[in-house]
Amino acid sequence: MHHYNYHINEYLLVLMMIFVSCNRDSIDIVELGDNSSSVPMQIKSSSFPEISFSTRSETIASDGDMGIFRLESAGYTETRSNVQYTYDGSNWNVVSGVEPISLTESNANLCVYSPFITDESTITGETLTLNSQLYDESADLCYQSNITANSETSVSFTLSHAYAEIVFNLTRYDTYTGECAISKISIANDGILVSNTLDISTGDYGSGTVGTVEIDPEISSISSGSTVSVPVLMVPTVSTLTGDITFTFTIDGEDKTTTIDVSNAFTSLKAGSKNIININLGDVPEVSETANCYIIAPNNSLTIPVNVRGNGKGVAGTDIDPEISPLSVGLLWETSEGLITLDDMSSDEKVTITANSESGNALIAAYSGENQTGDILWSWHIWVTDYDPDNGTTYTVTNSAGESYKFMDRNLGATTVTTDAASTFGMFYQWGRKDPFPGSSSVTDEEEPTLYDASGAGSADMIAKEEVSASSNLLNSIQNPLTFYYGTKDNNNDWYSVTAGTHNNALWGGADISAPTEKTIFDPSPAGWRVPTWKSSASPWSEFTKDNFVWSTGNTYTDGSFYPAAGIRNYNSGIITKVGGRGNFWSGSYDNDNDKAYNLYCNKKNVLMDNSGVMALGFSVRCVKE
Repeated sequence: MHHYNYHINEYLLVLMMIFVSCNRDSIDIVELGDNSSSVPMQIKSSSFPEISFSTRSETIASDGDMGIFRLESAGYTETRSNVQYTYDGSNWNVVSGVEPISLTESNANLCVYSPFITDESTITGETLTLNSQLYDESADLCYQSNITANSETSVSFTLSHAYAEIVFNLTRYDTYTGECAISKISIANDGILVSNTLDISTGDYGSGTVGTVEIDPEISSISSGSTVSVPVLMVPTVSTLTGDITFTFTIDGEDKTTTIDVSNAFTSLKAGSKNIININLGDVPEVSETANCYIIAPNNSLTIPVNVRGNGKGVAGTDIDPEISPLSVGLLWETSEGLITLDDMSSDEKVTITANSESGNALIAAYSGENQTGDILWSWHIWVTDYDPDNGTTYTVTNSAGESYKFMDRNLGATTVTTDAASTFGMFYQWGRKDPFPGSSSVTDEEEPTLYDASGAGSADMIAKEEVSASSNLLNSIQNPLTFYYGTKDNNNDWYSVTAGTHNNALWGGADISAPTEKTIFDPSPAGWRVPTWKSSASPWSEFTKDNFVWSTGNTYTDGSFYPAAGIRNYNSGIITKVGGRGNFWSGSYDNDNDKAYNLYCNKKNVLMDNSGVMALGFSVRCVKE
């Protein structure tokens, strides 16, 4: 999967092209089987109750009709063409009045397509005509060729998409002052095809007709802050694209055109590929305040500086320079392939990040060398979510000392607030570190989630677990944000150092439980938010009791929100454990008496508002307003 961004500044218009080329997943559809010598073909549907064609992220069609061909082959001199079968909710049957296809002990050569069509201009024999067009479910043809079946065996249909797909995501920002009426989108290149034929008996495409694809999305307006998606079915190219590819958007009656070298985009439109192009109307917003976590809504973009570490505030006992001069920026991991796309770093050391339509989490890094080489100078958590903590749901808690806290309604990194869902868990953090570590992908089991790197490769082993061995491990933790440093008994299981007595209790600003300092450079929270700290020597959660913090696959505060039992990452191994049975939530405050850090602990039987734990543990974080 390849990702590319393009910005074209022209009269309040910014076009950001994100080319996400991915093969749509093939879905096993039905089974054919018959044990008689010559009887109507039976279609078994117990495993697949309906036809469903899908990409990795969305359902493309769910039509209950398909056309099946029995071609001439040994033992089958009579062909059967375009025999319509339909699903009645329980079984696949030939439609009323049509003779079913029969099979004998001899192998028959079959081909199949869906959705079913009768228009002779679209289907002639086994040949389908494809036309590049605005997406329509009934036009998104899928097929399979060269299927062998007989009465004594069964076979699964695995249909593939006949078309490629381009999805234009049009997002309007506040700086665009027009109506955002989109009346035409055109796609031009010498290799772009407006039509072609496909022989589903062989899977062979014809030579096709070259031309400019034009569609009218009929968008009368796009409201500020909104995104409208325009999917287009594209006839697959039969040769590699060369030269330039030109996109023209007619917006508020005026044509906006950008020409891009196809070597920087998709070089072919393969059948089954999905190519996402994000178009930003107006200026992409820039952050006004730096942090270690940036929130981006799906289908939106954000420009961030990458020459400032965290919020730029120092921490006592460290010599970390808030300013850096990176030469490149890259993706370390993301929770779904293509979740975000990064522009190249600008001359003023900024990067524009664009999210696709999904929610999730990602980690990006700034490097000392070009092309993501050299040391990692800093890394940032990208939280892709519709949740806006500054304008969304929050709740207020007052501790026993009368200090008030405004909490987010979810864990840092959570993409939902749904109980019994792993998407509610969010990220784990070691105490004092800024770097997120994903939680379990299951609500009941300890499962490392699959993460995806910049190449699109997925792995459940991307998070390294390593025992701390350095006397000063802070720089190592910055340069290795994918490494969970578990502790040793020699230093009370702190990731910060292997040397006994070497700690830093100011990393999150809570060294003094009576009066915490301001938010620090290592705080993992978004701008305007921070890890909660003790105030006036009282826990942020001292108001919680078994009566107002009720267990149900986690705890729900009667005046607030759900605290999921996300489990923890173990202090002496880094593995995920206790999922579904326990939740821990870090404070930024240090327990000097026990040489540990304070946190909220909850399980089915207990709620401990002033629990303390060793710093190498991986716990959840629930942010509070600064």
